Amino acid sequence: MFGLTLYESLCKHCTESFTLHYLALDDKVEKIFSNLPNVIVYDLKTIEKQPLFDLLKANNPSKPGDLSPFHWALASFFTYYLLNNMDLPDCLYCDTDIFFYRNPDEIFRSVNDHSVGLVTHKHIPKNDNVSVGYFNVGIIYFKNDQDGMACLKFWRNVVADQNTPFFQVYGKCGDQAYLQIFEYIVGQNSIKILDLDIGHGAPWNFPHCEIVDGNITWNGQFVTGEEIVTQPLVFNHFSHFRTDFENNSYKIDFNGEWGNILPNPGIAETYDNYFAAC
Repeated sequence: MFGLTLYESLCKHCTESFTLHYLALDDKVEKIFSNLPNVIVYDLKTIEKQPLFDLLKANNPSKPGDLSPFHWALASFFTYYLLNNMDLPDCLYCDTDIFFYRNPDEIFRSVNDHSVGLVTHKHIPKNDNVSVGYFNVGIIYFKNDQDGMACLKFWRNVVADQNTPFFQVYGKCGDQAYLQIFEYIVGQNSIKILDLDIGHGAPWNFPHCEIVDGNITWNGQFVTGEEIVTQPLVFNHFSHFRTDFENNSYKIDFNGEWGNILPNPGIAETYDNYFAAC
């Protein structure tokens, strides 16, 4: 469901032809996406054949029918597979609960000649050693060049192997905090922090912004350090969003983890519009 909503937002806002490489975790999803234009579908068996996947599964044992103990690591495995096997010049990884309001080509233009593009959580200082990390995995750009592949291969390897020097500090929240190590691998000049150019929101930072008329306005400390920053809204990340179509309702989280964010200007309307798009 969320994957279709992501796809439809791409169809609406992409002005040029695009290809969505979609990893389907079950047969039903694979069948649905196989019939869509501009989509190439992959099943999990393809990724399971990749190096280190057995190690990943061994370190994250799952229950029958439940992929959740290791599916968080599929971002790195799937993206590495695509760039290593499909002859792509670059790739923009997106979580399935991303929704675009503008052309994602703005992200590619922002990255320009950098090898990696990252977005921050915004509400967490870079030097805070908190479990979720400074960067967010919802959207990540990798160029298929030496520096991009070095970061991507490192990321895939460390999420699979818990016996590394990095696990105790950076392995607290799945794969996210490992992104902070990229600059030590390839240097800051190869990495573009997208926040200055790309307006984006998520429930963890909605308390610090308002969304009005297609723009997102921030307390500037969360973007540039300036007092107020207003940006065109390119995408939102609707993490933990759940629908109840039978009762025409939705929940924004699992157990109140996002707090009372709906009264903030434009946030309730943003969620209503996303639910309508689902």
